[in-house]
Amino acid sequence: MRFAEIINEVGKRLHIGCIMAAGQDWVEVSLPDRAELAEHLKVRFLPSPVSHEVNAAWRTRDRVGLTYVSGGPPEEHFAGLPGLFDPRPAAVKAQS
Repeated sequence: MRFAEIINEVGKRLHIGCIMAAGQDWVEVSLPDRAELAEHLKVRFLPSPVSHEVNAAWRTRDRVGLTYVSGGPPEEHFAGLPGLFDPRPAAVKAQS
């Protein structure tokens, strides 16, 4: 199980959730539907200190899909976690 921290533009923690799925240009993080998100977001994959700018692209009852603004972590970052990596691009994933 891997965790991600969603932070706002000034570095304030908004939420820590489980990484539900990840692709080359997106990541899904568990998030209750009642939770509100700011417009300018970053995601940090714990325990890494590196954060990535993201946009909230889709939401479901229990998760949010975040797309990377200018690149995310290397593909190997999610290696070794069976069933986590999804090769579909964000545009296709958002429609499913």
